[in-house]
Amino acid sequence: MSKAAVNAATEPDPLAATPASIGSRRPRVMQVVTKLDLGGAESVAVDLVGALHESVDFAMFAVFALDAPTRVGRDMARRLAGWNVPVFTGTAGHFKKGGALVAAWRLAKAVRRFRADVVHLHTEVPELTCAIATVLSPRLARVQVLRTVHNCELWIAWGKVGRWVTQRLARGSAIAVSLAAAQADAAIPTRMPRAPAPVVYNGVAPPPIAPPRTRGPYRLLFAARLVPAKGSDLLPRILHAAHARTARRDVEVTIAGTGPQEAQLGEALHGVAPGWTVRMVPPIEQLGAHLGEWDGVLMPSRFEGLGLLAIEAFMAGVPLAATDAPGLSEVLPQDYPYCAQVDDAEALGAVVARMIDDPAGARSHVAPLRAAMIARFSPTVMADGYLSAYRAAMAPTA
Repeated sequence: MSKAAVNAATEPDPLAATPASIGSRRPRVMQVVTKLDLGGAESVAVDLVGALHESVDFAMFAVFALDAPTRVGRDMARRLAGWNVPVFTGTAGHFKKGGALVAAWRLAKAVRRFRADVVHLHTEVPELTCAIATVLSPRLARVQVLRTVHNCELWIAWGKVGRWVTQRLARGSAIAVSLAAAQADAAIPTRMPRAPAPVVYNGVAPPPIAPPRTRGPYRLLFAARLVPAKGSDLLPRILHAAHARTARRDVEVTIAGTGPQEAQLGEALHGVAPGWTVRMVPPIEQLGAHLGEWDGVLMPSRFEGLGLLAIEAFMAGVPLAATDAPGLSEVLPQDYPYCAQVDDAEALGAVVARMIDDPAGARSHVAPLRAAMIARFSPTVMADGYLSAYRAAMAPTA
């Protein structure tokens, strides 16, 4: 018998527990994210651990092992360590050139080592990794899988792969973070019927109310990955349009994020708004607690799973210039006046200019939204929804 076979035979089988023992113990849940770094899905996974670690035994698996963790990643790792959550990593190599297989094999080993009852997958890269792992390790195919659908545009340019992954994981359950995300997931065809994913809105801890800034320059914030989905490539045109529509030159723009568009964006921003200060900075950890440092937030997104930054901004009383993107429009109040159509940089620039010229009016419009946002996007409701899903996944089937 091979060494691998001996190890597999002697390792505890997470499925060996009887229904009675399952019902009498805490769920053991392995959260699987793309990486410990800036990202809405990653933030939700870490927040879930924080909310439920006294009721659930958690582990964290990051598909990509980062050579140089960012400040956000270090903050996440520090929080997980404080909750005594073990962290496993997949691969530091190229995902398409063997890295996916390495990550999948390590995921299977981590699930066995942790003795997970439920593997909780966040977004497509973790889903693909898990689907491959079920091929490499048939025993893993028997562990319960819960997918959280975080986006409303799924498997972009990977349609066939996405259909295979969704079919492979179809026996598991799913939760969507928005109606748009649920509809996108339901549109993926599978051989067997799938119940629509129920919506559990992401919970957002209310940030402090930002006091109005009556003096100094107008400060505008963009904070997201520098990728097409977030509309970061539109920033030069938006800022140019806003600059042309306001006489104020005491404007400071902060672009907080990293991503594949970073170098090109940096070049395109040069000279785009003479007299304004435009700076690019790394992602900001615990951003919600610092939103009061800005007078406005800009979200030119093309699509979102759910606009978490928009929710935080409204809770903090900070005006938001946004698009009507799927997943983001679900957060915006009806007839929200500081909104433009997706990809309309000129119109969004005009929105930004109106916010700059009348910051007090913009603040007065968003101030009443805090209470409704806190009630709708409650961390307690989110935590209860996922705890119920974990327990349901562990329940013996007839």
